[in-house]
Amino acid sequence: MGVYNNLQSTRQQCPTLSHALISNSCLCIPSSMTTVAYRFFYALVFLTGLVLSACHGVYRAESAKPDLFKLVKLFPSDAYPSTTFDASIIASSVLDVSHGKPRIIVPVSNGTIAALDAETGALAWQLNAPTPAGQQAQLISTPVVIGNRLVILYQCLAKGVRTSHRLAVIDLAKQQIDDSFPVLTFAAEQTTADGKATVSFNPPTAYSHAALKHISRPGLQHGLVYAAFGNASDVQPFHGWVFEIDLDAWQQQGSQSAIRHVLLTTPEAECPVKMEYGTQEMICGGGVWVPAGPLITQTGDDVDLFIPTGNGQVDLARHDYANALMRVKPGLQFDAGCDAVLCTAFNPLNPDPACLSSCKNLFIPRLAAGNAPIKPPYHECDDKDFWECLAWMDYDLGANAPIKINLKNGRAVLVQAGKDGGAYLIDAEQLGIQYDRLQIAQLCGSPTDLCKLSWAGMIVTQPVQTIVDDEPVVVIPTFSADNTNVAGLVALKIVQETGLPKFKPFWQFPDAKHPEALHMFRSHPSFPVLTTHLGRQHDAIIWITDIGSHGTVYGIRAKDGTLVAQHSLQGTGRQLSMPLIVGDKLYLASILPKTGKAMIEAYRIQALE
Repeated sequence: MGVYNNLQSTRQQCPTLSHALISNSCLCIPSSMTTVAYRFFYALVFLTGLVLSACHGVYRAESAKPDLFKLVKLFPSDAYPSTTFDASIIASSVLDVSHGKPRIIVPVSNGTIAALDAETGALAWQLNAPTPAGQQAQLISTPVVIGNRLVILYQCLAKGVRTSHRLAVIDLAKQQIDDSFPVLTFAAEQTTADGKATVSFNPPTAYSHAALKHISRPGLQHGLVYAAFGNASDVQPFHGWVFEIDLDAWQQQGSQSAIRHVLLTTPEAECPVKMEYGTQEMICGGGVWVPAGPLITQTGDDVDLFIPTGNGQVDLARHDYANALMRVKPGLQFDAGCDAVLCTAFNPLNPDPACLSSCKNLFIPRLAAGNAPIKPPYHECDDKDFWECLAWMDYDLGANAPIKINLKNGRAVLVQAGKDGGAYLIDAEQLGIQYDRLQIAQLCGSPTDLCKLSWAGMIVTQPVQTIVDDEPVVVIPTFSADNTNVAGLVALKIVQETGLPKFKPFWQFPDAKHPEALHMFRSHPSFPVLTTHLGRQHDAIIWITDIGSHGTVYGIRAKDGTLVAQHSLQGTGRQLSMPLIVGDKLYLASILPKTGKAMIEAYRIQALE
């Protein structure tokens, strides 16, 4: 997975960008926001007269002159200096409307939870995650808002060692820890596939990075929350864990009754690694560390959780599911659904394509017909097959969250990106069927240009989707820590060829031929967010922050890749963080380059006449 906590790019701000128009696209939904948060946000929007559309819009290729925008600073400013924090803001901020007006909830990595006035940035209140005496809190996972409550996931450290992982509830209306939910300390024990041993949840080698997720369920007042774990820097031995927490049982019966079900991705009691860290040996691992959290889709009462896992051990017979995409239902009981005959002699280094395609609830990545082999520029994989290379280079699938797209012919597909720079097109019903794989980012570095972050890969994000002329379009941010390869936003159409869905390159920002393309997106950017409510035309716009000593916010029109907004930040911005848009206001985490202090920068998105 690599360590993202303090990663900063030293790239200076790029000048105004030129780019070539390739085609047109549209629409958006900020897919990581929860259903409950939207309900309360929409209520606020109705009361205040703001308009925020988060539904699918359909655009035609005939484009009017685009609306252009400027960002007007709200805070920090001379009038509103805003609040700064000594520790980084790694988790994404969320919206609180429990007091009838918006507040920005800022989860700071040292366990401080702060509520800022959305207009001024003034501190409304703050509290600290409860820890044992003498220990420190570390909060990396994005919390989730459920009604007037905020659920936070954090870890407690003593002398730098994680001693426990905890879940707590904050009453946003009362601005205090909700004692009706006693602080929960995670613990679990699962049996191995053969039933001969057990695997215990081990706090020192577990790490919570994935965003918390919430679903409502019939018969439950508060619903279920999902918390996921991998490990920092892939220090061995470790596993992937997902916990299902019953909020009603937690409140009514105490924390000892809260954990309802547990999923263990690599149920191995022994992890005989020779390397202290990393998953190059393909042993154990399978961490669930995807920053955006698992994808949850819901139709009526039917819920699917799509859980991407990191590198490690893959063995169908032993129920080891590293570097894969797993689908489970509430209850977290997993059955890969692979054909027993086709998968009898499963070889993790060279799996049978027929076996992989037979799996109903499991996707294992592979090259598509016509794909060139993965060949890093320093020959690390010259003697390795595709799966060994993914493990050796730390190009795990589990860095990225998928999105689900419903096609007009009734078929549904998933788009899953990988750290290897590939985009995978998967059947959403039979996960084993891979329709396409397209290399959208070249491998970082060249024989004469050292990749500065080889462990980081080229994609860590969750794509967003649009529709143009009745054809779906996905937009995927890429990056490259070198001076050789182009990076930025890549838009792909999903088209039909011989009756099957395929990727078709659509547009790219910045244009690959422009020299500035080799200076932009040199490290992980923020996550992308799309809006459909701004300007006269209500075009879909992608908002993303490119990290630098002074980061840059870009607004890109989704229907054609046109640059409609660009603004230099006071601070660096924050990688792997989701910008928050409330009405016409944009909020994003940032770091002051001279002091290292963290803050929230806020801007009004103003249309130019």
